[in-house]
Amino acid sequence: MVCVAEEGRVFDPLTDAIDIVVDREAGTLTADGTTLGADDGAGVAMILSVVKGHMAHGPLRIIFTTDEEIDMSGAMAVTSADVAGVKYLVNIDSEQSDTVTVSSAADATVIVSDAPLLADATKDSAVSIVLSGLAGGHSGVMIGEGRCNAIVALADALVALGMEIPFELVSLTGGVADNAIPTQAQAIIRVDASDRAALERFVEEREAALRETYAGIEDNLALTAADAETAPKVFAAEQAQRILAYVTGSVDGVFTMSEVVDGLVESSSNLGQIRADAEGIEIRQMPRSSSPERLAELEERDRALAAENDLAIDITEVSRPWPAKADSEIVPLIQQIYREQNGEEIKVEAIHAGLECGVFFELADDLDMVSIGPDVIAAHSPEETLSLASIPKTWHLLERLLISLER
Repeated sequence: MVCVAEEGRVFDPLTDAIDIVVDREAGTLTADGTTLGADDGAGVAMILSVVKGHMAHGPLRIIFTTDEEIDMSGAMAVTSADVAGVKYLVNIDSEQSDTVTVSSAADATVIVSDAPLLADATKDSAVSIVLSGLAGGHSGVMIGEGRCNAIVALADALVALGMEIPFELVSLTGGVADNAIPTQAQAIIRVDASDRAALERFVEEREAALRETYAGIEDNLALTAADAETAPKVFAAEQAQRILAYVTGSVDGVFTMSEVVDGLVESSSNLGQIRADAEGIEIRQMPRSSSPERLAELEERDRALAAENDLAIDITEVSRPWPAKADSEIVPLIQQIYREQNGEEIKVEAIHAGLECGVFFELADDLDMVSIGPDVIAAHSPEETLSLASIPKTWHLLERLLISLER
């Protein structure tokens, strides 16, 4: 799961239990201040229920994988022998009970780094500027909603600030996961005390501008300035400029839209994390695309921008593209079952996010695959919510599907 907590909440996912909140009236399952883990604990639970139960299904091969939200190394460890003789694959990692997914995008991890070049601070006032209260969310599924990336927006603000008030950069940090749109970012800078009032005005005006830009999307946005602990060292001016140039120059959000599927994001990039301080510099991004050519173009843009700013870059492809199967047998079967069970048509879609199906497709491109799942709202954020009513709906679809495939 993606482990994200609300701002200010002390939470260690390796040791602290998730505080589950059941709302029977609303019919939801959430967590108190953290991600829930329904993505993809719900899928794991359903598979275990199939194994434990007495459903009249045929032979099954069960695959559980680790680190799907990090680098898909678990799926990468699956071999062609593991799927040999398998005709159908049902992935239970989707988040809409009224939808069957038939295709997904590929993505990569981009890590940009450098050793800090430090200088003695010359300005006498240390200030913390924080952009917070943003919606965040899944960087694939929600990237087309126009949500604000806290890291990029704060870096943009710093560039604009430098045109009005000279400052020295102490640190720039933000984000918690490569595949989550950052909800918060913080910069610590030093300015002359005589410029402090002008800085306060700039922050107020910038907050107002951001609120206007993201009206109706980021209604809880806040940009604040406060005193910070004195820091004797700052980034050398040239390096600070290069860090900000990379962050503001890289692709943020939607890059291209699909020419085949109306309304589908084809390519995008999310700057998910940054840590630039006296200990080191690391910027982490996740480009995605259902087109190998567009993904390669995004990666090449990042390489060129890194070279232009004297930054080291490492790119690792995480997931693989999963193209739709034109002659699928399982998709029309699911459509028929869903129609009979619910009295309506199931949506058939491709998604702008990485699924392990892309890895399995590389192992056996004749696999007939789909991905289904219950309703999970705001995955990868502390507002993650599981609809309890969608569990039996998805379960009955899965049950009938497995029984029908046996026949």
